[in-house]
Amino acid sequence: MDDEDVDALIVYGEHELAGPMPFAPDAWFTNDRPGTIVLLTRVRRNRSLVWGPGHVLDHIEATRRGDATWIRPEHMRVAKHARGLADLLRERGLSRSALGVLGLEPYPPFHFNPIMPHELWDSVLRQLPHATFKPVWLSFLLRTLPQSAEEIAVIEYAAAAGQAMAAAMVDAAGPGATEVELYAAAMAAGHRRGIAMPNILLASGQDFVAWGPPAWAYRPQPSRTLAGGDLVLAEISCSHGMREAQVQVAIAVGDVHPDVERAAAVARASYQAGLAMLRPGRSFAEVCAAMREPVEAAGGWIVHPLIHGMNPYGAVSAFGSGLRALPEAAAYGLVAEVATTGHDLRLKPGMTFSLEPNCAFGRRQARLGGTVVIGTGAPAELSPGPGLHQV
Repeated sequence: MDDEDVDALIVYGEHELAGPMPFAPDAWFTNDRPGTIVLLTRVRRNRSLVWGPGHVLDHIEATRRGDATWIRPEHMRVAKHARGLADLLRERGLSRSALGVLGLEPYPPFHFNPIMPHELWDSVLRQLPHATFKPVWLSFLLRTLPQSAEEIAVIEYAAAAGQAMAAAMVDAAGPGATEVELYAAAMAAGHRRGIAMPNILLASGQDFVAWGPPAWAYRPQPSRTLAGGDLVLAEISCSHGMREAQVQVAIAVGDVHPDVERAAAVARASYQAGLAMLRPGRSFAEVCAAMREPVEAAGGWIVHPLIHGMNPYGAVSAFGSGLRALPEAAAYGLVAEVATTGHDLRLKPGMTFSLEPNCAFGRRQARLGGTVVIGTGAPAELSPGPGLHQV
């Protein structure tokens, strides 16, 4: 607040951890169920606006059990809406103040537009015409990217759970197995380790460029049955205690096409190049450039980010280069590469990244990697030995 010259902070949290990359800075201030609006002032305790009675019920049980919640009962209201926030600001004497806001800026890699709902924020602006609102996400991001020893321990636990999920997928893979069976095996392994809402991106086949949730998750159709020569690619995201780790999975079912083997080798070279550059003082742009070089030198193209920051998200490398070279791309209205975000970010000990290099030759691709933590020297690899698993 001092650095941004504001009298208070308004922190918007996305509803119930929606989607694969929730925007939930509110939990950083409450240590409680996410999906709230938090008001922080200089002289009074934090206030929390929640969307429904469920938050209150959870808080009651947490208080009875002695859990470490940071919001007092009298400072919680079922009023997560524009009127509730405007009333709270008036009560606190802030209706004509300078206020910092988390939620008015992009949150890449998935949210390249502000996360704040337009109707909510437009109503707040109309109700408080004399207040000044200032986006302060960058200041929050730079202060919270370096993780404490306690936070890193939680991330290590999440990464270990992700490794167990990856191993379960490898064990379940083979000719005749379905994508659903691999998905279920991974989910079971994660749930047994207390990962309540793991997220898995999954695709398979002998030549494919698809990358995202499995198609049967959003379209009523059966999952693929694996056959010899197939490649299975998956990204596992594990969140535990509001800290996240990611693990990449690449499974070769029998003998895969030589271009897949070649893409995996290039991705491995990109991984090593990135690992060598992840040192304190380096810029994110330098890391991205080092990781791109092996892919470009081999004549491959980049399907999705080579690296992105986590805990919280922010920096993400460019991706989608080469997509326009695919024959099918000519049929689409506009196909463009996503540019790098966070070029100037300087690495510091405790920052966490998903190092996930990938390479494609035409329609055949490979990807590998996992979570790394910036140290005082070499980074710590929380997902050791990334590579192509043969089954």
